[in-house]
Amino acid sequence: MRIKSLLVAGFAVGVAITVSGCDTTGSVPTPATRTPLPSAQPGQPTQPGQPNQPGQPNQPGPASQPGGSVPEPGGSIPEPPAVPATRTVVADPPPPADTTPAKCVTAQLRLDKGVGGPIGGTWFLRFINSSSRTCVLQGFPGISQTNGPAGDPVGEPAVRDQGPQAPQPTPVTLTPGGAAQFEFISYPKQINECAALRTNTLRVYPPDNTESLSLPWDNLICPSPQRMLVVRAITPL
Repeated sequence: MRIKSLLVAGFAVGVAITVSGCDTTGSVPTPATRTPLPSAQPGQPTQPGQPNQPGQPNQPGPASQPGGSVPEPGGSIPEPPAVPATRTVVADPPPPADTTPAKCVTAQLRLDKGVGGPIGGTWFLRFINSSSRTCVLQGFPGISQTNGPAGDPVGEPAVRDQGPQAPQPTPVTLTPGGAAQFEFISYPKQINECAALRTNTLRVYPPDNTESLSLPWDNLICPSPQRMLVVRAITPL
């Protein structure tokens, strides 16, 4: 009987506890438990415009494409890469054309006896531009006495007078038909002191030329090595 009484008492206590657990009147609710979000894994950035879902790890973004990254749906559009400014290269202007006239060549010139004579042994001979092109003469002509245009020189050729009192070589421009002159000196007094030779031609080379011009020239000259001819630089007429 005692055992039965104890069982009945235990059953009554259990029912009381159960009934008290179901009664929510005036009781403090138990706060709900929040499942923490998984943290982002290193090396896995969050995609722009696409938040992570709870319980899902961050997914790696697409590989970068040449020229910039590929935008995700709903994300911002990246700015296009900067385009370098184009530099226009301006070529240097060509140098101005040389307008200096060319040197006179023998074929352009004519030799004129000019003025002077045996008195004093001084002549002012002339080069005349007989061409249609302007040219320039500068320097000393080459002069010798010969017998005939193709004959060998007789005696010594003329020496250049480059003394301080003589004209200095300067460019002389000859337009078509223009002329320049040069002084040619012979010292006839020396004829009496040598076995003089007679010639009939005066051969003249314009400066910087290897072809000559000639004039009839009946005159005497001492044989080499005596010198009796002098020439001065070309001057404007």
